[in-house]
Amino acid sequence: MITKVFKIIQTRAGHPAMSAGGGAYTNTYCARTVLAHNLTLKTADFIKTAGHLASSTEQAIIPIQKGDIIVELSGMKPATDQNPDATIRGYKITEITGEKAIGEEIPITHGEIPQSVIRGSQEYHNRDGNYFVIYKGGN
Repeated sequence: MITKVFKIIQTRAGHPAMSAGGGAYTNTYCARTVLAHNLTLKTADFIKTAGHLASSTEQAIIPIQKGDIIVELSGMKPATDQNPDATIRGYKITEITGEKAIGEEIPITHGEIPQSVIRGSQEYHNRDGNYFVIYKGGN
């Protein structure tokens, strides 16, 4: 069993959360999001609209809970399962304590995650966190 420790933050209401976002440069891309246990987008508490956002994995803030899936993508474009230079990793959150979440690695493919995440990860100098979450509020 492979596990990974993730740094988390607290929302204003005191709930555990993680940042999400991503984008591409000339030939490479990276992204991170948190999906519900059924691999659907979660609702963000906040989307940043100022500061350094281009291809940042800190464009949105998503509340997390045990059972959620953290997805990390990176590599050379395109972000597909057929590309040997594209990496995708999924981690099911098994524990949340203090300032960290522990995730157990699970098998996942590019085809299993929402296509908006794939699009956002490949968007050149992406500044829009909406690719990686559902967001209904205003800043």
